[in-house]
Amino acid sequence: MRSSIERDEFFRAEQRSPGRWALSPAYDLNPVPEIDRRHTPKTAITEYQEEPAIAAAVDAAPRFGLKAAEAKVILREVFHAVSGWRNTGKQLRIKASTIDVYATAFEHPLRDEAHKLL
Repeated sequence: MRSSIERDEFFRAEQRSPGRWALSPAYDLNPVPEIDRRHTPKTAITEYQEEPAIAAAVDAAPRFGLKAAEAKVILREVFHAVSGWRNTGKQLRIKASTIDVYATAFEHPLRDEAHKLL
């Protein structure tokens, strides 16, 4: 199933329950450089937390139908997928100056926190 924008695939076949569809775990994730972050609303993981934290997201996983171990698997997948962001940018022929602007979207304390949890 696809959204109205053909390139935005937002549902995927559910691996845990064959025949079911689930929202893609990484739908609509967009890198936001530090310069733009103050203008971008944050989505709280729980009603008790204002600042984002990877540990809080993993701890909240059961509220979203995931076991802690499943959340760690997803965290590992996403971490490894974005770890090579600079090389991917170069392969896509994105200008070095643009890649440098986006560094703060990928290289920040939340990435370090994720790495420690793995």
